[in-house]
Amino acid sequence: MSTRLEYLEDAKAGLDFERDLFEAEGQRVGFWTASKVGLVCPRAYQRRSAFAAAAERSTAHGWPVYLRPTGGGTVPQGPGLDNLVLAFDAPRTATIEDGYRLLTEVIKKGLGPPGDTLKAGETPGSFCDGAWNLSVRGQKVVGTAQRWRPRGSRKPRVLAHALILTLDGFAAGAAAVAGLHQDLGLGEVLQDAHTSLEAAFGLTELPVEGLAAAAAQSLAVIDQKAE
Repeated sequence: MSTRLEYLEDAKAGLDFERDLFEAEGQRVGFWTASKVGLVCPRAYQRRSAFAAAAERSTAHGWPVYLRPTGGGTVPQGPGLDNLVLAFDAPRTATIEDGYRLLTEVIKKGLGPPGDTLKAGETPGSFCDGAWNLSVRGQKVVGTAQRWRPRGSRKPRVLAHALILTLDGFAAGAAAVAGLHQDLGLGEVLQDAHTSLEAAFGLTELPVEGLAAAAAQSLAVIDQKAE
């Protein structure tokens, strides 16, 4: 279980980092951020006829495109965009909603008083919009995703991921996602649909220790339920 933010080269290294946590045994908590900017989108986008040209155009503008094995939408990665990853064995009766509830509660508790102001729900106009975003005053500050792997008689393995907009420099990333979406004929992405921990609460770095402590507490409860 990590209490350190890993500074990785790019989003590909981040995806590899998450894969390793997912394939490991037991509870795993990790934090990472990419030193170089890039976009991450679902592998299914490759089936779109315009994808190759759109990815090439994005790369030419300084935002290379990386593919992940899960669904959802496009997200930016780079400095000031931090990632929290939880990997664990879930109780056999657990649902995907339970996974999202666990992840969002970890973030709200780990952020301390600012976490009390975060609301879960869709944020229209945000990149990779979903029902389990965390927003403040109608602006998205955290996006969430999950990956589940059934394992027969064993408990399912879960990877719960959160992209946290920590620093107030996400505008270029939102614009890059908007450009890719335009080329692919996808929904509009609006810069003012987002905010950051810095802009909303004056936090200039991710409170890793608080998040790690909250994760350890929540995962201990999951372990008890999974027995």
